[in-house]
Amino acid sequence: MGELVHIQEPLRLLLSRNNFDLLERRVYWLILRHIKQLQTLRPAEVETLPSEFPAFKIPITDLQLPNSSSEVNYSTYKRVAQRLTSRQLYLDSPAQHEFTSVVVFPMARYSKGVLTVEVNKHLVPYMIDLSKGYTKLQLQAALSLNSQYAQNLYTRLCKFLDTGIWRVSVIDLKDILDAQQYVRWSNFKQTVLARAMEEINQKTDIEVFVNEKREGRFITTLIFTIKRQSRKDNKAFDAFNEEMDMVYAQPTEELQSKATQILLQNYRFTSAQMREIVSNENLLQEFIRLDVLIQKGFIDVKTNPTRYIAGILFKKPKVAATK
Repeated sequence: MGELVHIQEPLRLLLSRNNFDLLERRVYWLILRHIKQLQTLRPAEVETLPSEFPAFKIPITDLQLPNSSSEVNYSTYKRVAQRLTSRQLYLDSPAQHEFTSVVVFPMARYSKGVLTVEVNKHLVPYMIDLSKGYTKLQLQAALSLNSQYAQNLYTRLCKFLDTGIWRVSVIDLKDILDAQQYVRWSNFKQTVLARAMEEINQKTDIEVFVNEKREGRFITTLIFTIKRQSRKDNKAFDAFNEEMDMVYAQPTEELQSKATQILLQNYRFTSAQMREIVSNENLLQEFIRLDVLIQKGFIDVKTNPTRYIAGILFKKPKVAATK
């Protein structure tokens, strides 16, 4: 796979819950590569496409983890084949009062360096229909990751690459990464988040930085800044963070005055929204940060800047009581 290949994961599947482990998610990604030519943005075309996929043959050389031994381990891939047939995917639509549980791979066979896998026919429409949105992943980058946390975080970050910002509560992120066992924020940050971000920044096509937001004694919200990988920009972003530290150190009255001037000159918020931004310290700092990111070109806003920032500032995340 020398040439760069991108795969398209439908949002319905990205946002669903599953119990894939590290190797099983790699199988899933490789299958998305095989069906890419069948995927469509037109719902009407879904009914004209095959209702079942043929069995997919995946060479173990494509499936092996980075830096692993080239020697094929029969017992390892025997276990992979056994586990694949027990993996489920859960599609939940509370608004429509619908819940679907699907065994993803009803058949898996390993023989002579090739893993043969069948996909449940009930999943075919979900895998080929892109009309409800999809996330594009660079396959080589995705396959370079060797931790489940990095895999899950990478796919979510790619979803927000166009906007460059992802605001998520700590409790939601733990749920997304299946890391609910890390109750204390410090343990989650050190063991899960920091390691996953380091791996993503070192190995993939994107760069990610995170800003922590506190409510009282607790870190409740994380704001990720995501951009295409460009190693030369690291120093520029470090300089930006240093600049923001200096800005935040200014007296609150000066920040409020500066923000008010920017709001009046460059944005079209309502009077109530402006008052809330200026009077709430968290919103005030985040507004100034987003404005500077936009002005310096770290974020390319393709829509109305006011609408873009409002969507981030006034989204209500769940509150996580984590230290």
